[in-house]
This record gives sequence, C-alpha cells and structure tokens, in this order.
Amino acid sequence: MGTPNFLRACFLTVPLILCGAGAAQAQPAATDTVKAAVAAQRAALTRADSAGDRKAAFEARMQLASLSGRAEGNALLKQAAALADSMDRPDLGAMARRVLATRMAQAGAFSTAYAEVLLADSLRAVSNGREASLAEDRQAEELRRLVAERDSLELAAGSRERGMAQAIAVLQQQSDNWMYSAIAALVTGLLLVIGLLYRMGRTSAKLRGAISELRAEVDTLKAKSVRPAPVAPAKPEAPSAVVAAEAAMEKVAGDKFRQDAPERLTTLQEARKRGDVDKALRVLATLKPQLLAYDAARFSPLITSLRAPNAPAHAAQWNADLDQLEAAIRELWAHHGKQ
Repeated sequence: MGTPNFLRACFLTVPLILCGAGAAQAQPAATDTVKAAVAAQRAALTRADSAGDRKAAFEARMQLASLSGRAEGNALLKQAAALADSMDRPDLGAMARRVLATRMAQAGAFSTAYAEVLLADSLRAVSNGREASLAEDRQAEELRRLVAERDSLELAAGSRERGMAQAIAVLQQQSDNWMYSAIAALVTGLLLVIGLLYRMGRTSAKLRGAISELRAEVDTLKAKSVRPAPVAPAKPEAPSAVVAAEAAMEKVAGDKFRQDAPERLTTLQEARKRGDVDKALRVLATLKPQLLAYDAARFSPLITSLRAPNAPAHAAQWNADLDQLEAAIRELWAHHGKQ
C-alpha cells in the first residue's frame, strides 16, 4: 500500500490500540479474525524482510504492532523506528516513535514515553526542515532557471540587435555607394552628351560650308556653260541646252514628287511610330533627289543631318529634324503637289 494510506491506517488504529490494549491483555486468547490478521501481517513481514524491501517491512511492523501484545508491539515499533533511520526517513521515524510513546504512556512508563515524544518531535523537526530545505532548493533551482532563461533571452536580443545594426550599416554603405555611382554615371553621361553635341555641331557646320561651296561651284559651272542666244528683235531668247536639261529634270522630279510624296510621307510617319529607323532612312533616300530638286538650300542640311552617322542615337535632335522635314514636305506639297 502507499505511504499516505498507510499513515491514515496507522492513525486510525492508534485509538483502537489505546482503547483495546487493556482488553487485549485481559483476554486469554485472540479471536479467529485477529489471529488471521496477525498471521497475514507476519507473512507480509517475512516476505518484506526476505526481499529486502525496507519500506514494506516498516509498514508491516507498524500494522503488526497494532495487533500484537505490549512487549512484542513495542519491539516491533522500535524495529520500525530503526528501519526509518536506516532509510533516512525522519518522518516515518517520528511516526513510529510517537506510537511507541503512546503505548509507553498507557503502560505507565511516562519518562520513557516523554523521551520518545521528544525524539519524535526532533525527528519531525528534522523532516520539516528537510521539506523546507527541499522547497527552498526547488525555489532556488526555479529562480536559477528563470535567471538563465532571462540571460539567454537578453543575450539573444542583444545578438539580434547587433545583427540588425550591422545589416543597417551595410545597407547604408551600399546605398551611399549606389548614390555615388549614379552621380558619377550621370555626370559622365552629361559630359559625353555635351561632347557629342559639340562634335555634331562642328560636323554640321563643316557639312553646311562644304555644301554651300559645292552649290557655289555648281552655279559657277552653270553660268559658264550657258551660251547667249543671238539677238533677234522680234523673238525671245532661246534657252540653252543646259537650262533646257535642268528644266526637264526639274519637271521629271516634280512629277515624281507629286506622284510619290503623299505615300512616302505616310510611310515615313508609320516608320517613326513603329521606331523603324532603317525604314525611315530608306524613305528619306527615295525622297532626297526630289526634295533637292525643289529646294536644295532648305532640304540639303536636313537630309544631311538625318543621314549622319549615329544620328538616330540622339533621339531629340533626330525627331526634331524629322518633324521639320515633314512640315517642309507638307508645305511643298501644298504649293506644288496639285500643279
């Protein structure tokens, strides 16, 4: 049986011991029931001693002591107290000593009973001290566990804070590096654009000068090649062969322009919408002879700028030149397209 049930049984049997001890001594023989209980307890005591089970042996002696006579019962209680001492169980020893003190007091051995009571109180005090010490140890252990858990949490929190601070510092450094790189790339790009615009301006000026010189040379050659017609009072001057040829070429170019200009202009606009630079350049090449035949001074710089190397790479200037060219073509068509 368990210790709590055993203790309750012992405390319940103590009054029986007190009330029935005298009657048990007066009667010459126990009843059959008492004999059977005594025999069962003796058998249990023998088994416990053989098995070396000191706790079971202690419980069997306490039960048997309540059923035995004075001398045997006192001996069994002393043996139970000795077993409690061997198990280092002052609580059990205090219980055995207190029962023994009660039996001694009933027998009139008050000094011995008093000594047993003092010993029982001493053992109870030791047991209470141990329980208090165990409770304090448990509380101290729990406090140590809580402190260790707190320290662990603080350490983890500090580690996370340090990690976050390092990550923030790295991100800040990367952000600064990206900003400096973007500023450097922007400045470099602006310098390149300015340099390219300057070179394009110089190249365009050179091309315009060369075109002007070529036109001047062409005009000179035309003037030299024209021969004056003989003076006839009644007839106007006959045009020279060169003038007639130029007039014929201009007429052919004009006819071609009136025929192809609307379609070419539409094709050019569609190519611009699609971003098809090659198509736009091909349309420009087909319009060039007709446009130069009408107004070389106006269209030659535009066509030269649009067909310059890497001209489409400069989108702003490219689109501005195309807008100007389309406006000029529409104006030219308005004046000469329906003739």
